[in-house]
Amino acid sequence: MEITVSRGLRLWWVFVLRGILFIAVSVYLFSSPLSGLLALSFLFGLIILLTGIAELLRAYRDGGQRDRGWHLFIGLVDLAIGIILMAHLAASLVILRVLIGFYFLFKGITVLTFRKHPGGAWWVGIGGILVLIVVGMIWFNPIFGNTTIIVWTGMAFLITGFLNAMLGLRIRPKA
Repeated sequence: MEITVSRGLRLWWVFVLRGILFIAVSVYLFSSPLSGLLALSFLFGLIILLTGIAELLRAYRDGGQRDRGWHLFIGLVDLAIGIILMAHLAASLVILRVLIGFYFLFKGITVLTFRKHPGGAWWVGIGGILVLIVVGMIWFNPIFGNTTIIVWTGMAFLITGFLNAMLGLRIRPKA
């Protein structure tokens, strides 16, 4: 199988380096789950803070736009929430768990709706119900919810790391 990539891509090593960093983060998450969970909680707050700054910059830059006030308001709200979540990691962790639970809740409901489509089967309904049970466990069992966040985030970083490293090695110019 041959990958065709423009030979102008000379930075193949960036993919390898990025892959190694993703793998290192996954190893860190699996080897130190509590501090990894706290780091994820802090990053969650930081992302919201940065989103608020971006909204404020947009409101400043788009001075003549009708929705400037809305972007200014959202920016200030995101800024405040980001600061609060970064200062109170326990609150950030609970909110993160709730948001991930909502994500899976909507996915579980979506799966349940597919059981009535042509080709849907009883096992699709059972799968949707199982997802909804997992949602309940994420929301109401903090240990399960936190473990779920660490395991799936760690797996995502590990897979992404391997894929980046493999891609970088595949597009490396032949000597």
